[in-house]
Amino acid sequence: MMPRLSAVPGTLLICALLVGDVSSFSSPASPLLGTRRVASSSSSRWVIPSRASSARRAPFLRMQPAGLADAPQPPAQDAWTAAALYACPQCGSGISLDDVSCPSCGAPISTNEGFTDLTPDATAPVAPAVEATDAQRFLDDLRKNPLVSAALSGGGLPLPGQPLRQELFRTPVLSFLYERGWRDGFKQAGFPGIEKEFEMAMEFFQVAREGNGTVIDLSCGSGLMVRRLAKSQQFGKVIAVDFSENMLKEVIRRSEEEKVPTFDLVRADVAKMPFGTASVDAIHAGAALHCWPSVQDGLKEVHRTLKPGGTFFATTFLWGVDDRVVNLGQNLPGSTEEAVRRLLMGRSYRYYKRQELEWLMKSAGFSEVTVDTIQRCAIIKCKK
Repeated sequence: MMPRLSAVPGTLLICALLVGDVSSFSSPASPLLGTRRVASSSSSRWVIPSRASSARRAPFLRMQPAGLADAPQPPAQDAWTAAALYACPQCGSGISLDDVSCPSCGAPISTNEGFTDLTPDATAPVAPAVEATDAQRFLDDLRKNPLVSAALSGGGLPLPGQPLRQELFRTPVLSFLYERGWRDGFKQAGFPGIEKEFEMAMEFFQVAREGNGTVIDLSCGSGLMVRRLAKSQQFGKVIAVDFSENMLKEVIRRSEEEKVPTFDLVRADVAKMPFGTASVDAIHAGAALHCWPSVQDGLKEVHRTLKPGGTFFATTFLWGVDDRVVNLGQNLPGSTEEAVRRLLMGRSYRYYKRQELEWLMKSAGFSEVTVDTIQRCAIIKCKK
């Protein structure tokens, strides 16, 4: 039987109070050690140092077109290529991560805490100043707090556009636990494990690797896959994308610890991805589709973003014959309260049948679709 979530609001808030700022358990209070700050007119960003060479400039790559400089240039992309890769979520025009606003519509582009926020909300035009009521400010604060929104969703009172399967991953609790037992528990459902999944993805992304292409780790979580993609140094550009601010912070912390080569970090909504049409060579989405609020919209965006011949590799959960929810809480720390275990395992996610996944991929526009299954794990390979 599927676990009940009636105790979610209290347990999640109690967990948050007990855990507090969980990032402090494993990261210094000061900014990333060994990083350098790149200043702009309105913000600055922390750049993860590259172990390869200082010639690679983070978090985006650029060089002058051939023939414009006599001296050898670093192997990077130029500004107009970066603008073609990234697109304004408001108007669709080309942008670059070092822009402070969209050159076409003026939508604000902000980079804080090491990642650029290109979600529709963050890039929305600034409304004329109107004094908000206390009630409006209170509701706005609730909407922005993932702990509160997750608790409300778990209690059956979701805020508009903020379902539990999305808001859970925005909490510091989940980002802290993800590589401390939570992700490893997926093996119980048949997931091959991150090393094998990386090997499978790299094999499927052969054309992108040979072409020095761009790869996105979509819904990257704490960065298990994107760190490996960047370390491989077999792509021209690597981009980590997630909707969770806390997950992106965990990516930065772990990447700095492992001295991972530089890559872009972007907060984005999978249903409105900030990338140009036909601009990306390969996209990975590991253990992610069951968390997307609208998987149909997300898959259409993945298809739109990929170049012709581009590849999409994804894993997600399947319903079993008995339709029981996979118990993914057994590998969590033994001191974790049972109610919190139920919350993290809960019924908020969407699980699939193989035929449904095939239909979803083909409906999104993919011409070649393969869905392999291992127990309750689906391994999806698509080509545009």
